Amino acid sequence: MLERIREGSQSFTAKAILVLIILTFALAGVGGYITSGTEDAVAEVNGEEIPQSAYDRAYENERSRLQEQFGDMFSAITSDPNYMKNVRSGVLEQLIDQELLRQYAESQGMRVGPDQVKAAIRDIPQFRTAGQFDNDIYLMSLRNAGYTPESFANLMQQDMTRNQLLRGLAGSEFVLTPEALAFMRLQSQTRSGGFLVLNNEDFADAVEITDADVDTFYQQNQDMFRTEEQLSVAYVELSLADIEQSVDITEEEVREYYEQRQQQYTTEEERRVSHILIEHDTENAQQKAEEALQELQNGADFADVAQSYSDDTFSAEQGGDLDWIEKGVMDEDFDDAAFALENVGDTSGVVETSFGYHIIKLTDLRPGSVTPFDEVKDEVKQQLLAQQAEDRYFELQQKLAEISFEQPDTLEPAAEELGVEVKRTDLFTRNRAPTTLSDDVVLNNIFSEQLIEEKLNSEIIETTDDRSLVVRVTEHQPERVKDMAEVRDQIVEQLRVKKAQQLALQQAQATAEQWRAGTEPGGEVTLVDSIQRNSREYSSTLVQELFRLTPKANGEPTYEAVTLPNGDAAIVALTSVTAGNPDEAQMDGLKEQLQNRKAQVMLQSFIDTLKADAEIRRMRLQ
Repeated sequence: MLERIREGSQSFTAKAILVLIILTFALAGVGGYITSGTEDAVAEVNGEEIPQSAYDRAYENERSRLQEQFGDMFSAITSDPNYMKNVRSGVLEQLIDQELLRQYAESQGMRVGPDQVKAAIRDIPQFRTAGQFDNDIYLMSLRNAGYTPESFANLMQQDMTRNQLLRGLAGSEFVLTPEALAFMRLQSQTRSGGFLVLNNEDFADAVEITDADVDTFYQQNQDMFRTEEQLSVAYVELSLADIEQSVDITEEEVREYYEQRQQQYTTEEERRVSHILIEHDTENAQQKAEEALQELQNGADFADVAQSYSDDTFSAEQGGDLDWIEKGVMDEDFDDAAFALENVGDTSGVVETSFGYHIIKLTDLRPGSVTPFDEVKDEVKQQLLAQQAEDRYFELQQKLAEISFEQPDTLEPAAEELGVEVKRTDLFTRNRAPTTLSDDVVLNNIFSEQLIEEKLNSEIIETTDDRSLVVRVTEHQPERVKDMAEVRDQIVEQLRVKKAQQLALQQAQATAEQWRAGTEPGGEVTLVDSIQRNSREYSSTLVQELFRLTPKANGEPTYEAVTLPNGDAAIVALTSVTAGNPDEAQMDGLKEQLQNRKAQVMLQSFIDTLKADAEIRRMRLQ
């Protein structure tokens, strides 16, 4: 009932907007499922759209996670366009996975009731003070995050429903003791054998490369020699941050600004009230309210009477407490009665509102106050600085737009009027743009067909970090395949390496056959005795190959020729295998690890199956 009272007032509805934020932040952008019907979508899953806001929120969360993980290396890592492209793609796929799981859970009848959602809200640590749910913090958090109660409750319900499915799937996995023992034996197993490495560079002189080889490679690998579209630009840039640094403000201006906006620094009187509510549709509602008032006048405890009489069961459980309110928050009649009470402990008579009959008690009071100028001087100065900088920024932006439009084939007049320089770039690709131009909005404009063909000034381009630019393309080189003459040396070198590797592998295979037949191989053989699979004494690649080989049933050695990651070839010989001894003291921990691993594999397989059966359209893959 309390929710109905609060939703009945427009201003209080704004405050009642606070629900499941913290959980949403932990879910990497799930909050974006809340969206208006006209918002652009980044993907569509079985007819359900994933909105742009979901993608943006998830992407920013992932960037924050990467920044925390990599620290000082973050800038270097994110400057790699291919890496960031993979990050964006991964974020989109994660949202698609979440949507598929939500749809499946709901199709199977999984639901989370309103009471469970309420309980989850009350259990969020960030909404609690001294171990108790704090309604003020709860309301403020929702307001700051921009959620409505309905959309946020719906979001939480979706998240909890999906987690219901995930817990059920993960909980169905188990590991038997024999499985764990077998795994332990494999992990602690030791092997003996030897390695013989053939360096591919030793075969380079034996390689023969013909013109036909070069031509064939060139024709079959055109994409390898395809250049990206490139262009160079001239541009004029305005930055709000730069303008802020040039603004000078006196203390007199700051004080005047404070006086003009003193209301911002005034704290309104707040009152904490409790109430007893008898709804209009209750039989003999007014008479019942009068009976409750009579009990209070006879000395009964307000909390006890609220528990017995109030139809607002939510507040009745708290002794009728409605927490702190400001003037203008509640229904007008309720507001008038509550703020007419003079002293803490005073109780009103029966007050009729659109919701029913109330009895209101004042339980605490916080008088209003004005924050002194000296305490907020720095804050006020920053606000004034930001306002003046924005005004100047807008003024210069308009000048830039007008002059660059009037003289579209040059940026010099606009730069001169603004007191800035025309900046110029060398040729660059979209994925290797200068940092100043690397914003997606800027790049979309620069690489547009119109700007490239006309080579005239662009319209004002506004970026997300409060910059404005006008850009003109000065040179353009379209995508093309390089001529044979440009890449011949590159092809010859690649073919030489490739053929040398093939010769090395062929020699390794022949040597393995000789070794298998009993002939000792030439070259330096590295013998190993009883090494474990995590040995650091030898090349990890060779050790992995040794443990990959399947031992023969009759105990005879196993030989195999392999290509190493660096292009060299090697013969790996396995002569004996010794089973490991299980450490039963580690059994419980290992079984838990194996169970978690099986659950991860099973969940991923489940998601892959859902994807295979779903209709998915991706509108944004960068």
